[in-house]
This record gives sequence, C-alpha cells and structure tokens, in this order.
Amino acid sequence: MIQNQEFTYIGKATNLAGTFKFNGPTHLQGHLQGDIVVENFAKMILEIGSYTEGSLQCFDLDIYGEFVGVIQSLGRVTIYPTAYVEGKIISKTLEILPGAIVNMNGHTEE
Repeated sequence: MIQNQEFTYIGKATNLAGTFKFNGPTHLQGHLQGDIVVENFAKMILEIGSYTEGSLQCFDLDIYGEFVGVIQSLGRVTIYPTAYVEGKIISKTLEILPGAIVNMNGHTEE
C-alpha cells in the first residue's frame, strides 16, 4: 500500500531539476539534475538507465546508471559494471567493479 511506502522511487520517464531532499531509501531510474541530499543514513540507488548530474550527499550509494558531479558519502559507494561516473567522490568506502567506466578524482576518509 502507498501509505506504508518507506522509500522514494523516481521512474524512468521522469526528468527533474532543482534541489532535492529525500528521507529514506531512494531509487532513481529517471533523470535528475541539481543538489540532492538523502537523509537518515539511507541508501540511494541510481538504476540502469538513470542519469544524475550535480551534487549528491547520502550514506550508501549504488551506481548502475550515469552520474556526473560530486558525491559525498558517509558510507559505501559501489560502482557497478553498467555505470558511467565522472567527477569527484568522497566516501568512507569505494568499490569499483570491473566494467564500470570511471573518470574521477576522489578519496576515502573516516
């Protein structure tokens, strides 16, 4: 039921631009451009076919789609073989799987 939904889902036909704050787990399959904050130590998943451009702050992040910009993660960033990432990544843990296309500056930190 919708009233019990505990995550945000942005569908593949959606194109949004602006400043966004999500509360809880977030799945993106569409296009999102701007400043993005995922609160409450929640995970964001950039699905296959998604395109995200801007700055992103979250806890954990799984990237299957395209991302261009700056990522700040308090947890783990995992970049999967279907992903394209360009920009800067600051995270506690970074994992890049074989096949991913990555052009970045970045580092891990406590």
